[in-house]
Amino acid sequence: MRKRSMAMLAAGATVSALAITATPAAATDFWQAWGAGSYHASSDFVPTGGSVHIGGWTCTGGAARSFYVQLVKTSSSTGVFSSYTYGADGVDHTDPRAIAVSTSTSYYLRWYGRNNSGQAASAPCSKAYATN
Repeated sequence: MRKRSMAMLAAGATVSALAITATPAAATDFWQAWGAGSYHASSDFVPTGGSVHIGGWTCTGGAARSFYVQLVKTSSSTGVFSSYTYGADGVDHTDPRAIAVSTSTSYYLRWYGRNNSGQAASAPCSKAYATN
């Protein structure tokens, strides 16, 4: 995907087109990407099915050496589920565990960057997503 995205950028594609080509498989219910930071919270979304998997991505080059993603219920700001911790290696990582969700409830995702000591650390860019 990186080669295809870079080719589109070289061809003068807009940033929104670049973001769309960087998404995971078509089954993605929701995704959001950000610039630099050690913590990001997405906008709200409502799942389209009764279970989701959450995941994320971060580009290399920052102080963050790992990241994890948390699914949060919007109404209570309560964390429902946290993903495994994954390396900041420029690859999409999807937690294999399915999370039961309601199709009538709003959720959002939190993305956390961490250094080798487990402390908050910034990455130059990141993304979080929820898939069926």
